[in-house]
Amino acid sequence: MALKFSAIQTLLAFIFSFLPIVIPLKFSYPAVFNFGDSNSDTGGLVAGLAFPVGPPNGETYFQQPYGRFCDGRLIIDFLMDAMGRPFLNPYLDSVGAPDFQKGCNFAAGGSTILPANAASTSPFSFGVQVAQFVRFKDRVLKLLAKGKKSQKYLPLEDYFNQGLYMFDMGQNDIDGAFNSKSEDQVMASFPAILSEFEAGIKRLYTEGARNFWVHNTGPLGCLPRIIATFGTNPSKLDQLQCVDSHNRAANVFNSQLHDLCTKFQGQFPDANLTYVDIFSIKLKLISNFSQIQTAASGLLWIWRTATKF
Repeated sequence: MALKFSAIQTLLAFIFSFLPIVIPLKFSYPAVFNFGDSNSDTGGLVAGLAFPVGPPNGETYFQQPYGRFCDGRLIIDFLMDAMGRPFLNPYLDSVGAPDFQKGCNFAAGGSTILPANAASTSPFSFGVQVAQFVRFKDRVLKLLAKGKKSQKYLPLEDYFNQGLYMFDMGQNDIDGAFNSKSEDQVMASFPAILSEFEAGIKRLYTEGARNFWVHNTGPLGCLPRIIATFGTNPSKLDQLQCVDSHNRAANVFNSQLHDLCTKFQGQFPDANLTYVDIFSIKLKLISNFSQIQTAASGLLWIWRTATKF
C-alpha cells in the first residue's frame, strides 16, 4: 500500500532530529492526543500514582528524572519537537498549571489494553485513557464556551477533529501474559485484546478523531529483562540472542493489529490511519547496531515501515 506523505515527513523528522542540520518539514497537526504505556508516558504514572522514577532516567536531556521511563526523550517528544510543538503534558499532572493547548498525553507506564486487575502496575488501561479523553474534551468545550481566556491553555474545538491521535500499547498485555500462560495461550488472548483496542479507537472516532497513528509492538524478546527471565536456556534464544517465544508472539500480535487497522480504514474511509512497524525498526537497530554510525543509517528502514491505508 502507498505510504502517506505526511507519515514519511514524520519519520524523517524523527531521524533528522538527531542530526546537526535541520531539514524543514511541513508535517504538522494543531494538537496531538496520545494513548499508551511507558513507551510514550511523559509523566502520567508519576503524577497519578507517585510512582518512583529516579536516575538514570532523564539524565541525557533533562539532566534529571522527568517522568519518563527513559534516559532522555521519547519518540513522542521528538515528534512534537519536529512539529515545533511543546512536549505533551500528562493529563494526570495538575501541578504547575499545565498547558494543553497543543494536546494532551493520556499514556501511563505499565498500562495495558485490557482492563487492569489487582496485579496491574497501572490502573490506567486503554479504556480508562479513552474515558479520560472524553471527559477532557467535554470539560474543554465547556470552559471554551465561557470565554476566550481558556484558549491560552486549552485546545480549540476544531483541534479535536484536526489533531493527531497516537497509540502505542499492547506490549504489557503480552509481557504480563507470559508470566502465567504458555506461548499458545498468550496468542489465543490476542483477539480479546484487539477487540478492546478496536472499541477504544471507534469511541474516539465518534468523538471526532480522524487522524490515527498506530505503533505496533516492539521485539519483546530482545528486552534485557525478558532475556534474563526467559532466556537462561540457550535453546530458547534466536540468532540475535533474543527470546524466540516473545518475538514470535509479538509478530503474531502485530499481524492481527495490522488486519484490524485495515478493517478500520475500510469501515471509516474518511479517517486517516497510519500503521508504524516499530518491531522492524527496533529489530533492525538491534541486529545492525555495530554498523550504525549515525541516526541517518536508519532512514531507509523507517521509510518502509509506515503504512497508509
